[in-house]
Amino acid sequence: QGSAFFMGGILVRSITSAVHELFHGTERMQQGDFAHRISIDSNDQLGDLASSFNRMGASIEHGLHVQREKQRLDDELRIAREIQKSLLPVRVPQMPGLSVADLCEPAREVGGDYYDFFEIGPGQLGVLVADVSGKGTSAALYMAELKGLMLALSHTEPSPRRLLIDVNRRLANQLDNRSFITMTYAVFDLDAGTMTCARAGHTPLIVVSGGESHVIVPCGMVVGLSIPGAEGRFEELLVDHTTPIGPGDLVVLYTDGITEAMDPAGELFGD
Repeated sequence: QGSAFFMGGILVRSITSAVHELFHGTERMQQGDFAHRISIDSNDQLGDLASSFNRMGASIEHGLHVQREKQRLDDELRIAREIQKSLLPVRVPQMPGLSVADLCEPAREVGGDYYDFFEIGPGQLGVLVADVSGKGTSAALYMAELKGLMLALSHTEPSPRRLLIDVNRRLANQLDNRSFITMTYAVFDLDAGTMTCARAGHTPLIVVSGGESHVIVPCGMVVGLSIPGAEGRFEELLVDHTTPIGPGDLVVLYTDGITEAMDPAGELFGD
């Protein structure tokens, strides 16, 4: 009887100790300490319960870490989206003889598309459409850098070709080796009745005149490539293209977000 009483006391103490550990662990978890672990001293069902409790704590801790990381990324994307929205024009320019419409809808939280207007003189309007390779915050920041350059240079350089050459020279050492920018810059001169543009690897322009549409594809390569010989090749390929424009003519500048839009069958909208 004494032996049975002694063994029963040990067993009860073992059980109550394990239950106390579980209760203490639950209290710690309730206080937000999901890193707390219960020591496993047996291979019985109580030991299995303690092991399950530890796995549950580790799973919750991992889930919270993933949630915090997702929240951090969401905050960065929100900031990048606000940056991108601040870069785009608040309103279209009001110029007698010229009607302007614009639209930008990012496919994700942020995109690499950018456009802007520059009133560079009486009856003259510069229009830029660009696409920064990649997505996310890096594309938005490169857009900010491009906007600063265009604001500084558009009022001093009337030739789209020479302006893009200057932009390329300044950006070639600023972009990382996986990034580049395609762009088209056009200057509308209402007094002369012309549109002069330069295209740096961007999508074509479309001019509708007299009921007929014309696809304009001036030669040029992308901006910002930091490879040997790229700057000389950029200047060699880039050209100024001048097209007469008159009352009722329509000029469309766009990015591949239009041409690569897909229908339910996966077919591209196309040029």
